Amino acid sequence: MLALVGTHYHFRRVVPVALRPLFGKTEFWISLKTGSKSEARLSAMALHAQTSALFRTARLMTDPAQKKPITKDDLLALYQDIIKKQKEVIETNERHAAEQLKLERYRASMTRYEDLLKTRAFITYSSEALEQLNQNMTRLRQDMITGTAQDKTSLARKTEEIDRLHATLVKLFQTGPALSQAPGAVPPSHQLASPTPTPTAPPSPRLTEALHLALLADSQKSDATKKETARTVALFVQVFGDKPVKEITGRVAGEFRDLLFSLPTSYAKGKQERNLNAEVERAQELDLPTLSGKSVKNHFMRLSALWNQLLRREIADKNPWSNWDFDLTKRNPRRAWTDDELALLSSSAWTCSTISQATFAGITLVAAYSGMRLGEICNLRNEDVQEVDGIPCFLIGPHPEDKWAPKTEAGTRNVPIHSALLDWDILDFRKNGEKFLFPELKTPKSGPRGTDFGRNFSKFKTTIGLPAAITFHSFRHTVSTRLRNQAGDLRELWIDALLGHEASHKSQGATTYLSGIATENLKQTVEAISYPTLCLRRNLWLLRRASGKSASETPTHESRHLYTQCCARLVPTPRGQSLFPPVPRGHFQKRAEQRTRTPSGLENCPN
Repeated sequence: MLALVGTHYHFRRVVPVALRPLFGKTEFWISLKTGSKSEARLSAMALHAQTSALFRTARLMTDPAQKKPITKDDLLALYQDIIKKQKEVIETNERHAAEQLKLERYRASMTRYEDLLKTRAFITYSSEALEQLNQNMTRLRQDMITGTAQDKTSLARKTEEIDRLHATLVKLFQTGPALSQAPGAVPPSHQLASPTPTPTAPPSPRLTEALHLALLADSQKSDATKKETARTVALFVQVFGDKPVKEITGRVAGEFRDLLFSLPTSYAKGKQERNLNAEVERAQELDLPTLSGKSVKNHFMRLSALWNQLLRREIADKNPWSNWDFDLTKRNPRRAWTDDELALLSSSAWTCSTISQATFAGITLVAAYSGMRLGEICNLRNEDVQEVDGIPCFLIGPHPEDKWAPKTEAGTRNVPIHSALLDWDILDFRKNGEKFLFPELKTPKSGPRGTDFGRNFSKFKTTIGLPAAITFHSFRHTVSTRLRNQAGDLRELWIDALLGHEASHKSQGATTYLSGIATENLKQTVEAISYPTLCLRRNLWLLRRASGKSASETPTHESRHLYTQCCARLVPTPRGQSLFPPVPRGHFQKRAEQRTRTPSGLENCPN
């Protein structure tokens, strides 16, 4: 953090609580010896990176894996080295400033020297003109003495010459060297050659201006790309200011990288008007988790893509954001759902007020019984539900008018609708006059459709106690895992075609001669998906009935157990089989009759 004390800026860094006994300090204060905020900010960024390294070294003192223990003397030596380097930086800056002053004085002297040369040339010409005038005056006086007659033309010419020389002399004393360039004052033979102007490069645009020129004004770029890149640029500007593009060097990029790695993860999830240095200090003091290598890499990839556009337009000379290394080992790998986790999901009350229980259950079940991506589900239209070879299917394909397309070329496919979804009446979501299958989801002005659902699902699963490794995308992992572990006759090509993956089987026949997978084979693959503990309903009636609480209250362990029992009584199945078995013909016509015969007092329980 920068602090202005008197006329000079100082660098201030809070020492983490756990390290204060080692340093005997609660914070570091280092004078930057400059009154320029921009210079102070650059020095502060370098000091921040050095003190961060010092803190990391200090934490190793208690690490038993260290062969050579680190002592307080080692830490003191590192701290003194930081002070020494800062003094060297200050001395280098002072020498640079002195050299710059000398250069400016030299340029001023050269300018005065050029003016003196021009003045000397003018005086030389003036002396010759005066000598000629003196000769003319002498001759005129001689003519007058001898009585030689002068014609009017000759007198007028001489008078005009006298007036011109007189005016030239007056201007000489009034304006000095500038007279040497006056029209007519110096003949061409005496004029100094004007220096050829050196072509100057156009000024480098500032970063925000370059962003608008190379990206925001490009109609070919997606709204999501524009939004995320603008967010990264805003973060950079908050730290370094709106710098000209050509002043953003590899050194600046490295300082930005160090800062990103020091930011707490909570900063990316909230409003970004908070002070960055304060956030970094808070993360250090409280030992908060910081941004992962993947997050920092995403920021650099956006800036690198922007710089590639600037290079093509010859706005930038090189790309300082490329060829950086990032530690991608610190991550929470996503995994498949377990039966216990699906039971917990089924027995927990959906708490989002902007998205209904029915929409939550519908989207979740489609993901669980198809392996479709969240974006593919949220962009399903009513017209995308069609029969293919007599089998109800979801047709996944690009929608250019909405600027949406599947993630890969293989993502354009037909997904048969699982009989469990048909039994659950997933087709009832189709409404006349609506465009999308799940019309309750709002299409944002920027960003992909379904972002709001994904954010609320993430909050919901965290609230009910599911681990970080479980996400909505885990349904896709679950489908892939369970299908590949089936004992039945399911081919890898069928599974890849269902999930929209590039074929993992790379034989000549698969890559060259295979033209498509039969819908019946895809239907067989879908029907192999089953869950013994997943039971989601359109509303929370069962959960309220089991627990005796309102839908907004958190269900207890007992209420979850009762809810699971209710689901088991609805469709008794042995472990390993679906709660929703294949639907026999004529089932939908008898739907109302079946509901009235539901056991255990659940006669009026809706889906």
